[in-house]
Amino acid sequence: MTSFFTDSAARWANSLGYDVQREVRLPDSISRAGRPGRLDLQLRHRTGKGRLISIEIDRGSKLWSLDKLTQAAELGDLALWIRWSREPVQVRIPPTVRLIRAHVLRRRSGSQYRYSLQADNCG
Repeated sequence: MTSFFTDSAARWANSLGYDVQREVRLPDSISRAGRPGRLDLQLRHRTGKGRLISIEIDRGSKLWSLDKLTQAAELGDLALWIRWSREPVQVRIPPTVRLIRAHVLRRRSGSQYRYSLQADNCG
């Protein structure tokens, strides 16, 4: 599912005139236990106008993802967290980070899992 959302967001952004970078390394000041921070996607409009858009895509409520986005917003980026799960977000989202929740159900069909998606909440 994560790759589905990543690929879909990248195609959408590209169709709107954005250059898309994947797994973008953040400045060294944004690190955890010596590990550099990486964003799932970063968008830059081809005209050079507007702010960067930093995106994290997760199934859970990872504080590390939220930390990266909060710090990217402090650097001037628009920060977007795409979270796919049927569970509610368990952490407080700061006003500098926009959250898109996608309600995803997983069902087993024989030996495979099948997923269904319903847009749940945009904020």
